[in-house]
Amino acid sequence: MIDYHRKLIEREQAAELILLSLISFAATVVLVRLFLELTGYPQVGGGTLHIAHLLWGGLALFIAVIAVLIWDNPGVLYFSAILSGVGAGLFMDEVGKFITQNNDYFFPAAAPIIYTFFLLFGVVYILVRRPDPNEPRRAIILALEQLQDAIYADLDEDEGKHLLAKLEIARHHPRPDIAVLAEWLWEYVAAGNVPFKDYSPSILQRLSTWFGALMMQKVGRSRHRVLIMLVLGVNAFSSLAVLLFFAWVAISPQATSNDLLEWMVAQAQQADAGGLMVQWVHAGLEITVGLVALIAIGAIIFHREKLGMTLALVEGILALTVLQILTFYMDQFTAVLPTLFQFLVLILVVSYQRWYLFDSPEKALAYFSRYQRH
Repeated sequence: MIDYHRKLIEREQAAELILLSLISFAATVVLVRLFLELTGYPQVGGGTLHIAHLLWGGLALFIAVIAVLIWDNPGVLYFSAILSGVGAGLFMDEVGKFITQNNDYFFPAAAPIIYTFFLLFGVVYILVRRPDPNEPRRAIILALEQLQDAIYADLDEDEGKHLLAKLEIARHHPRPDIAVLAEWLWEYVAAGNVPFKDYSPSILQRLSTWFGALMMQKVGRSRHRVLIMLVLGVNAFSSLAVLLFFAWVAISPQATSNDLLEWMVAQAQQADAGGLMVQWVHAGLEITVGLVALIAIGAIIFHREKLGMTLALVEGILALTVLQILTFYMDQFTAVLPTLFQFLVLILVVSYQRWYLFDSPEKALAYFSRYQRH
């Protein structure tokens, strides 16, 4: 017999809440580092007293948890999601102080640790975006949660249709009492007793709709494809430049292996990254990413679009994970800009696959046109 008390059920807004927390986390770390750099790293306190912003992060996390434990209003969830991201960002930003004996805020490994935490946070977001199976127990719980929004007059017509669909599934619950409850609620909602508000998309939904409409209606499929090849070309060019440098050192009579060794030592000392091994591994990964990008471009040019986009996706994931972790280790937070560029590559590739390869363009266009009207 299934122990229903131990079976976890995601909230209806889980993905949106996690995304808000993720964005708040990333923005907090970047803004804190930028602020400290511009202001010369000021300290709150004097003498032996130093109030680190890690403490403010802990306070923000505490308030986020307490708010959810006390209040049941829908807006509190969004407030806590944003505040939890801010708190986690303030907390994780000082990780260098707590993994070194001398409390080194600028310890090289701190940046990749923060970035790795961000990636793991992103994995959580991807996992919660996967739809759960439509089973009666989950359906009745989410329906009751959605009915709570109806009490606040916070349901639009589309959400009302989803509510009816959940209650329809819940009507087949194996427990007769729950099945009867679902039947009553279904009849109550279907009879028009639940007031619906006008549809009002969130800021994230507006941005997503704006981007989708812009890319599909203004840019179009062919130019979208060209844009992907251009950004892949940037990655391929920068990576192949490294490969050509190594090749020049290997075959040119005007260069020696000492030139390469001196250059890599200088780069390691400049980045304070410690050791040549990191430089070698980073260069190898950069070349690998560039070659994958180059092969993806070739596949797209020779009409192997699905293969090319798959390789482009592999290139983006490889660049954002392994390569950028090492880049953060070597270049610290100056790696934020190339990381944002890699995210742009991934967004372009994923959106192209979704709109043109995995779904019909007509369906996607109808979706964006529909929500633009609101």
